[in-house]
Amino acid sequence: MQEGIQPHHHHRTKDAVVGLDVGPSTLAVVGEHSASLVRFCATVLQPWKETRRLQRAMDRSKRATNPHCFHENGTWKRGQRFTPSKRYTKIRAEYAEVERKLAAERKRSHGELANQILALGNSIQAEKVSYISFQRNYGKSIKVRAPGMFIEQLRRKAESAGGGLVELNTSVLKMSQYDHITQVYTKKPLSQRWHTLGDGSGVVQRDIYSAFLARCVMGNAHHPSHIEEMWAAQKPALLQTGWLRHEPAKIEPSGTITVQ
Repeated sequence: MQEGIQPHHHHRTKDAVVGLDVGPSTLAVVGEHSASLVRFCATVLQPWKETRRLQRAMDRSKRATNPHCFHENGTWKRGQRFTPSKRYTKIRAEYAEVERKLAAERKRSHGELANQILALGNSIQAEKVSYISFQRNYGKSIKVRAPGMFIEQLRRKAESAGGGLVELNTSVLKMSQYDHITQVYTKKPLSQRWHTLGDGSGVVQRDIYSAFLARCVMGNAHHPSHIEEMWAAQKPALLQTGWLRHEPAKIEPSGTITVQ
Protein backbone atom coordinates (compact mmCIF):
# COMPACT_ATOMS: atom_id res chain seq x y z
CA MET A 1 0.00 0.00 0.00
CA GLN A 2 1.15 3.54 -0.74
CA GLU A 3 -0.26 6.78 0.60
CA GLY A 4 -1.15 9.71 -1.61
CA ILE A 5 -3.24 10.52 -4.65
CA GLN A 6 -3.08 8.09 -7.54
CA PRO A 7 -1.54 9.42 -10.80
CA HIS A 8 -3.99 11.12 -13.13
CA HIS A 9 -4.82 9.02 -16.20
CA HIS A 10 -4.61 11.04 -19.42
CA HIS A 11 -6.81 9.90 -22.27
CA ARG A 12 -4.79 9.68 -25.49
CA THR A 13 -6.36 11.50 -28.43
CA LYS A 14 -5.87 9.85 -31.82
CA ASP A 15 -5.76 11.39 -35.30
CA ALA A 16 -4.90 14.87 -33.98
CA VAL A 17 -1.75 16.91 -34.70
CA VAL A 18 0.16 18.74 -31.97
CA GLY A 19 2.87 21.33 -32.67
CA LEU A 20 5.89 21.70 -30.37
CA ASP A 21 8.61 24.29 -30.00
CA VAL A 22 11.44 22.86 -27.89
CA GLY A 23 13.70 25.20 -25.94
CA PRO A 24 16.47 24.62 -23.39
CA SER A 25 14.15 25.31 -20.45
CA THR A 26 10.63 25.74 -21.86
CA LEU A 27 8.28 23.89 -24.20
CA ALA A 28 5.50 25.46 -26.28
CA VAL A 29 2.61 23.11 -27.04
CA VAL A 30 -0.22 23.94 -29.45
CA GLY A 31 -3.16 21.58 -29.96
CA GLU A 32 -6.45 21.94 -31.74
CA HIS A 33 -8.09 23.99 -28.98
CA SER A 34 -5.20 24.77 -26.64
CA ALA A 35 -1.91 26.63 -26.41
CA SER A 36 0.51 26.31 -23.50
CA LEU A 37 4.02 27.40 -22.61
CA VAL A 38 5.38 25.14 -19.88
CA ARG A 39 8.66 24.95 -18.03
CA PHE A 40 10.62 21.73 -18.45
CA CYS A 41 10.85 19.67 -15.26
CA ALA A 42 9.59 22.38 -12.91
CA THR A 43 9.85 19.95 -9.99
CA VAL A 44 13.52 19.12 -10.61
CA LEU A 45 15.50 21.51 -8.42
CA GLN A 46 19.25 21.03 -8.76
CA PRO A 47 20.99 21.73 -5.40
CA TRP A 48 23.97 23.44 -6.98
CA LYS A 49 25.55 24.50 -3.66
CA GLU A 50 25.29 21.01 -2.20
CA THR A 51 26.69 19.27 -5.28
CA ARG A 52 29.53 21.79 -5.49
CA ARG A 53 30.32 21.21 -1.80
CA LEU A 54 30.46 17.44 -2.37
CA GLN A 55 32.64 17.83 -5.45
CA ARG A 56 35.11 20.04 -3.59
CA ALA A 57 35.19 17.60 -0.66
CA MET A 58 35.98 14.71 -3.01
CA ASP A 59 38.73 16.74 -4.66
CA ARG A 60 40.33 17.64 -1.31
CA SER A 61 40.23 14.01 -0.19
CA LYS A 62 41.77 12.82 -3.44
CA ARG A 63 44.62 15.32 -3.22
CA ALA A 64 45.32 14.61 0.46
CA THR A 65 45.56 10.82 0.09
CA ASN A 66 47.17 10.69 -3.38
CA PRO A 67 49.76 13.51 -3.58
CA HIS A 68 51.85 11.46 -6.02
CA CYS A 69 49.12 11.89 -8.68
CA PHE A 70 49.55 15.68 -8.91
CA HIS A 71 52.22 18.05 -10.16
CA GLU A 72 53.60 20.83 -7.95
CA ASN A 73 51.23 23.32 -9.62
CA GLY A 74 48.21 21.19 -8.65
CA THR A 75 47.46 19.70 -12.07
CA TRP A 76 46.85 15.98 -12.60
CA LYS A 77 49.73 13.75 -13.70
CA ARG A 78 48.65 12.00 -16.86
CA GLY A 79 48.48 8.20 -16.59
CA GLN A 80 48.28 8.11 -12.78
CA ARG A 81 45.72 6.03 -10.90
CA PHE A 82 44.57 7.08 -7.44
CA THR A 83 43.40 4.95 -4.54
CA PRO A 84 40.12 6.23 -3.08
CA SER A 85 40.00 6.57 0.68
CA LYS A 86 37.04 5.54 2.86
CA ARG A 87 36.08 9.21 3.22
CA TYR A 88 36.24 9.73 -0.54
CA THR A 89 34.08 6.64 -1.14
CA LYS A 90 31.50 7.85 1.39
CA ILE A 91 31.27 11.33 -0.17
CA ARG A 92 31.07 9.84 -3.68
CA ALA A 93 28.15 7.64 -2.61
CA GLU A 94 26.40 10.70 -1.14
CA TYR A 95 26.94 12.63 -4.38
CA ALA A 96 25.66 9.68 -6.45
CA GLU A 97 22.50 9.52 -4.32
CA VAL A 98 21.77 13.21 -4.96
CA GLU A 99 22.10 12.69 -8.72
CA ARG A 100 20.01 9.49 -8.58
CA LYS A 101 17.10 11.33 -6.96
CA LEU A 102 17.30 14.08 -9.58
CA ALA A 103 17.37 11.54 -12.42
CA ALA A 104 14.34 9.71 -11.02
CA GLU A 105 12.32 12.90 -10.64
CA ARG A 106 13.39 14.06 -14.11
CA LYS A 107 12.20 10.79 -15.65
CA ARG A 108 8.87 11.03 -13.81
CA SER A 109 8.40 14.65 -14.92
CA HIS A 110 9.20 13.73 -18.53
CA GLY A 111 6.59 10.99 -18.49
CA GLU A 112 3.94 13.25 -16.99
CA LEU A 113 4.57 15.96 -19.60
CA ALA A 114 4.56 13.42 -22.45
CA ASN A 115 1.19 12.04 -21.28
CA GLN A 116 -0.27 15.55 -21.19
CA ILE A 117 0.85 16.14 -24.79
CA LEU A 118 -0.57 12.82 -25.97
CA ALA A 119 -3.91 13.83 -24.45
CA LEU A 120 -3.99 16.52 -27.17
CA GLY A 121 -2.95 14.26 -30.06
CA ASN A 122 -0.74 11.34 -30.98
CA SER A 123 0.83 12.97 -34.07
CA ILE A 124 3.60 15.31 -32.90
CA GLN A 125 5.43 17.79 -35.15
CA ALA A 126 8.48 19.74 -33.96
CA GLU A 127 11.56 21.37 -35.42
CA LYS A 128 14.71 19.25 -35.41
CA VAL A 129 16.95 20.75 -32.74
CA SER A 130 20.66 20.20 -32.08
CA TYR A 131 20.77 19.16 -28.43
CA ILE A 132 24.58 19.15 -28.56
CA SER A 133 24.40 22.87 -29.35
CA PHE A 134 21.99 23.27 -26.44
CA GLN A 135 24.55 21.59 -24.16
CA ARG A 136 27.30 23.95 -25.31
CA ASN A 137 25.26 27.12 -24.85
CA TYR A 138 22.91 26.22 -21.97
CA GLY A 139 24.88 23.57 -20.11
CA LYS A 140 23.34 23.90 -16.65
CA SER A 141 19.76 24.10 -17.92
CA ILE A 142 20.22 21.05 -20.18
CA LYS A 143 21.82 19.09 -17.34
CA VAL A 144 18.74 19.66 -15.17
CA ARG A 145 15.99 19.24 -17.80
CA ALA A 146 17.43 16.99 -20.55
CA PRO A 147 15.07 17.98 -23.42
CA GLY A 148 16.68 15.49 -25.79
CA MET A 149 15.84 12.62 -23.45
CA PHE A 150 12.28 13.94 -23.19
CA ILE A 151 11.85 14.01 -26.99
CA GLU A 152 12.98 10.38 -27.27
CA GLN A 153 10.52 9.33 -24.56
CA LEU A 154 7.75 11.30 -26.26
CA ARG A 155 8.59 9.61 -29.56
CA ARG A 156 8.27 6.13 -28.02
CA LYS A 157 4.99 6.99 -26.31
CA ALA A 158 3.55 8.54 -29.49
CA GLU A 159 4.45 5.47 -31.56
CA SER A 160 2.95 3.23 -28.89
CA ALA A 161 -0.27 5.29 -29.13
CA GLY A 162 -0.49 4.70 -32.88
CA GLY A 163 1.04 8.01 -33.93
CA GLY A 164 4.57 9.32 -34.12
CA LEU A 165 6.90 12.29 -33.84
CA VAL A 166 8.00 14.12 -37.01
CA GLU A 167 11.13 16.31 -36.81
CA LEU A 168 10.85 19.19 -39.27
CA ASN A 169 13.68 20.79 -41.24
CA THR A 170 14.73 23.85 -39.24
CA SER A 171 16.89 25.47 -41.92
CA VAL A 172 14.07 25.34 -44.49
CA LEU A 173 11.04 26.24 -42.39
CA LYS A 174 12.60 28.83 -40.01
CA MET A 175 9.59 28.88 -37.68
CA SER A 176 10.87 31.71 -35.48
CA GLN A 177 11.35 34.00 -38.50
CA TYR A 178 8.28 33.26 -40.61
CA ASP A 179 5.09 35.35 -40.77
CA HIS A 180 2.16 33.57 -42.37
CA ILE A 181 0.36 36.82 -43.27
CA THR A 182 3.18 38.51 -45.21
CA GLN A 183 5.03 35.23 -45.97
CA VAL A 184 8.28 37.02 -45.09
CA TYR A 185 11.19 35.70 -42.98
CA THR A 186 12.57 38.20 -40.46
CA LYS A 187 15.40 37.43 -38.05
CA LYS A 188 14.78 38.33 -34.40
CA PRO A 189 17.11 38.54 -31.41
CA LEU A 190 16.55 35.94 -28.69
CA SER A 191 15.47 38.70 -26.32
CA GLN A 192 12.44 39.46 -28.53
CA ARG A 193 9.82 37.07 -27.16
CA TRP A 194 6.77 38.42 -29.04
CA HIS A 195 6.12 38.33 -32.78
CA THR A 196 4.23 41.21 -34.36
CA LEU A 197 1.82 39.94 -36.98
CA GLY A 198 2.32 41.28 -40.50
CA ASP A 199 -1.08 42.99 -40.70
CA GLY A 200 -0.60 44.72 -37.35
CA SER A 201 -3.59 42.95 -35.79
CA GLY A 202 -1.65 42.02 -32.66
CA VAL A 203 1.35 40.26 -31.17
CA VAL A 204 1.72 36.55 -30.44
CA GLN A 205 4.21 34.89 -28.12
CA ARG A 206 7.19 33.78 -30.18
CA ASP A 207 7.46 30.15 -29.01
CA ILE A 208 3.70 29.61 -29.17
CA TYR A 209 3.63 30.95 -32.73
CA SER A 210 6.50 28.64 -33.74
CA ALA A 211 4.62 25.67 -32.28
CA PHE A 212 1.49 26.72 -34.17
CA LEU A 213 3.43 26.91 -37.45
CA ALA A 214 4.95 23.48 -36.74
CA ARG A 215 1.44 22.09 -36.33
CA CYS A 216 0.43 23.49 -39.73
CA VAL A 217 3.41 22.13 -41.72
CA MET A 218 2.57 19.68 -44.50
CA GLY A 219 5.19 17.99 -46.63
CA ASN A 220 7.97 19.87 -44.81
CA ALA A 221 6.76 23.20 -46.24
CA HIS A 222 4.58 26.16 -45.31
CA HIS A 223 1.23 26.43 -47.09
CA PRO A 224 -0.18 29.96 -46.51
CA SER A 225 -3.78 29.11 -47.34
CA HIS A 226 -3.75 26.13 -44.98
CA ILE A 227 -2.07 28.17 -42.23
CA GLU A 228 -4.67 30.94 -42.62
CA GLU A 229 -7.46 28.41 -42.21
CA MET A 230 -5.80 26.89 -39.15
CA TRP A 231 -5.12 30.37 -37.72
CA ALA A 232 -8.81 31.28 -37.83
CA ALA A 233 -9.61 28.16 -35.79
CA GLN A 234 -6.67 28.64 -33.39
CA LYS A 235 -7.15 32.35 -32.73
CA PRO A 236 -9.92 32.05 -30.06
CA ALA A 237 -7.74 29.71 -27.96
CA LEU A 238 -4.76 32.06 -28.24
CA LEU A 239 -6.86 35.03 -27.17
CA GLN A 240 -8.32 33.14 -24.23
CA THR A 241 -4.93 31.94 -22.97
CA GLY A 242 -3.35 35.38 -23.41
CA TRP A 243 -0.70 34.36 -25.92
CA LEU A 244 -2.29 36.62 -28.56
CA ARG A 245 -2.82 40.22 -27.48
CA HIS A 246 -2.55 43.84 -28.59
CA GLU A 247 0.81 44.51 -26.92
CA PRO A 248 3.60 42.38 -25.41
CA ALA A 249 3.36 41.30 -21.78
CA LYS A 250 5.47 39.29 -19.36
CA ILE A 251 3.82 35.91 -18.79
CA GLU A 252 5.67 33.20 -16.88
CA PRO A 253 5.60 29.61 -18.18
CA SER A 254 3.36 27.24 -16.25
CA GLY A 255 4.03 23.73 -14.95
CA THR A 256 1.20 21.94 -16.76
CA ILE A 257 -0.45 21.92 -20.17
CA THR A 258 -3.94 23.38 -20.37
CA VAL A 259 -6.48 21.19 -22.16
CA GLN A 260 -9.76 22.76 -23.26
